[in-house]
Amino acid sequence: MRVRRRSPWPRVRADQLTATLEAGGKRLDAGQHETVRLLTARQARGVYLHGGVGRGKTWICGRFFDAAEVPKVRMHMHALLGQVNQLVAGAPAGRPVSFDDAVRRLLGDARLVYIDEFHVHDVGDAHLLRRVLPAVLRLEAGVLLTSNYPPGELLPNPLFHHHVEPVIALVQEHLTVHRIPDGLDYRPLTRGADRGFAAGTWTVAEAVAAAAGPDGAGRGGARRDGAGRDRAGRDGAGDGTGPAAGVSVPVGASGTRRLRVSGADPAAGTLTATFAQLCGQPVSVQDYLGLAQAYERWWLLGVPAPQDIDEQAFQRFAYLVDVLVDADLRLDVTAALSLDDWTRHGRFPRDADRFLSRLSLLRD
Repeated sequence: MRVRRRSPWPRVRADQLTATLEAGGKRLDAGQHETVRLLTARQARGVYLHGGVGRGKTWICGRFFDAAEVPKVRMHMHALLGQVNQLVAGAPAGRPVSFDDAVRRLLGDARLVYIDEFHVHDVGDAHLLRRVLPAVLRLEAGVLLTSNYPPGELLPNPLFHHHVEPVIALVQEHLTVHRIPDGLDYRPLTRGADRGFAAGTWTVAEAVAAAAGPDGAGRGGARRDGAGRDRAGRDGAGDGTGPAAGVSVPVGASGTRRLRVSGADPAAGTLTATFAQLCGQPVSVQDYLGLAQAYERWWLLGVPAPQDIDEQAFQRFAYLVDVLVDADLRLDVTAALSLDDWTRHGRFPRDADRFLSRLSLLRD
């Protein structure tokens, strides 16, 4: 007798998921309802969900993930690749760690693996995914991927696209590919929330720390806020320009590396740093993810005008915003320009639509 293999996809009731999503007066549109029906239906292995910015991919999948009553893991794609690579490359001599072993160590007994921001823009990520995604698919787990791109548009550069074709083939073979239809970008409508990222602000500062070097030591003195308080760190929101400003915080998987910031209070869960400190030097997505576990309230000070930011710093800023939005942590920004003026600039990093849509959540 042929034994029917049980699907690893977790069961979540559509009515319960819909009720959770529509709590507080929200209303799903037709495309979002269709996505709920897909996620709550039986899947052979999993779902690759893509669509335009602000259409609720992360929101819907996050609530589905929360409702699934199985062992589960949620990871940003760059965090997954970075940690797997670290386990493989950092294995002691004579005791190699395979990609399958590394994935099993990270994901353990998970029965649902949710990988958000599944974007591929460089050959290095493509080659890592060719080893990591098969290992993930070999687990006895449902797999949920979200992306702004259909599978065929990953790594779109025609010179390098062939490097990601094996990944595309795996996605199309094993996962149900679904696109949320275009529609309203809901993010701007949620600005001004009382908690999380959408409670954050974007404020124009008379003098920002745009001239600060990688160590955050600027040329100006301390500023005063509206209450007349010194903002060089003594009120927990320093701009990193005062002579005594600055502390170092542990970053990286082992915590042995240190990153200098303007101020940090682990007990209160607050972190204050200049743009130069967090984005103007080599800080990885893994570093941001680690800091997001320790600090729930962030101040980012001295964001320059877009024309004064190089491409790598722009990309780090986009990654930082991704991490804070996904963790739903509050971010308060001081910048050289208003948010409207800042976002009118034409030169932005990859995935700029998503990045700018997420910034639109901040109040200015």
